[in-house]
Amino acid sequence: MKIKIAILMAATLAFAASTQAQGNVLWSDDFESYANTAALSGPYTQIYPAAPVMLDTTKGDQSSQSIHFGTPGANNERRMYINIPGGPVTPTDQAPLKLEFWTDLDTAIWSTRQYIEIRSYSGGAYNSGTLNQLIALGFTSSGVDTTRVNQRVVAGFTGAQWGDLTDTYATRTTIADPNNDWTQLAMVLKHNTVEFYVNGNLDTVQTMTAGVAFDSIVIGSGLSSAGADVWFDNIKLTQVPEPSSAVLALLGGLGVFAWISRRRQA
Repeated sequence: MKIKIAILMAATLAFAASTQAQGNVLWSDDFESYANTAALSGPYTQIYPAAPVMLDTTKGDQSSQSIHFGTPGANNERRMYINIPGGPVTPTDQAPLKLEFWTDLDTAIWSTRQYIEIRSYSGGAYNSGTLNQLIALGFTSSGVDTTRVNQRVVAGFTGAQWGDLTDTYATRTTIADPNNDWTQLAMVLKHNTVEFYVNGNLDTVQTMTAGVAFDSIVIGSGLSSAGADVWFDNIKLTQVPEPSSAVLALLGGLGVFAWISRRRQA
């Protein structure tokens, strides 16, 4: 009987750990369902409709499609956003928000300026009211080490807004290496910190304003980004939940079952 109870409890804990690790997917896009660039304007709002973010139907992370930012001779206005489905979400230490994506470069150059942001506005939607917070991850060209991946925290961080990841897990050179294929970047937002990851490895931690509700995701810089092609794919926003009440109740039920079993044996 003890062995059976132990097996049940282990299985329950494994289920809880699996649920917590997978989290609740709030939004994701692998860009496989779009027929062309115009179709992106369904779920997304193109900030500059005359110069939309482009769908690439020939290249993707373990797939055939992604979104592509080319090498224009002038200012690159390609930028789009989506409001988080279901409304603003406030990350906590127990239930953080994770925004992850895959990226690729065709060359490593200082002038690349493309990144993905998660934002918070007082009005609860993109560009509605006052900007409360902005977290960005990708590549920029000013005030940073332009050989590395760059990150930005606008509010609640002491120092310059833009900073660098380390060169431990990736650099622009390794991302652009044709033998390296795609690189995964991620930001995990908690109560008052944000963790930046490369290929699943924790790289850098920054502080941020506590208790902010995030409402929108912005893709692309809308700024000049000459010299390199940039791709993004498999973008996903997840909230890692606390163990559910159902799992806790099941654990409690197992405890009662074990107590009754011991009573009967006695």
